[in-house]
Amino acid sequence: MVGDLPNLLSGLIAMGRATGVRLLSFEYVAAPAAIAEALLLEPGERVQRSVRVRLIDGQPFSYLTTHVPERVGLSYSEADLAATPLLELMERSGVTADRATQAIGATLAGPEVAAALDLEVGSALIDLTRVVFDPDGRGVEHLHALYRPDRYAFQMDLQRTGDAGERRWTPAATRPAKPETRRSYPRRPAP
Repeated sequence: MVGDLPNLLSGLIAMGRATGVRLLSFEYVAAPAAIAEALLLEPGERVQRSVRVRLIDGQPFSYLTTHVPERVGLSYSEADLAATPLLELMERSGVTADRATQAIGATLAGPEVAAALDLEVGSALIDLTRVVFDPDGRGVEHLHALYRPDRYAFQMDLQRTGDAGERRWTPAATRPAKPETRRSYPRRPAP
């Protein structure tokens, strides 16, 4: 699977439909301090916490822990989450995902995650944290995702922008079209 970073939110529902999911846990809990801060929750506000493993061709590729405010989580059931992508459930209940902040890094698989993703303990993983906000700036989802790098990658198309001396790379809005003609270069023989 390849995640297209500039179009990430719009592609999540499609990815959810193209993959399978195994729901490992579904519960309502007091928001941990870091989650409450990230989602801009009121003191004492509860969250719906779920842990899911996403599958492609029956093979696990991601371990997802999500927290959503209880007011959002009450709009769907455990059975709904086991069968439908979370973003689709939220949109169906009237929540609009307007913007998100996201960080991507790397980590090593602990015992629980390694078992769920069919990996050795200590295997390298892509580590992603995303916080989604509605148009009013309220946090509606906190996602911590761990991906197997042999089964999932992120891709970002870039373009050069800015004036001379101030040029920089910025995300491209759309993927460039394939050129009509391709110039081919002779291949060098292998040494």
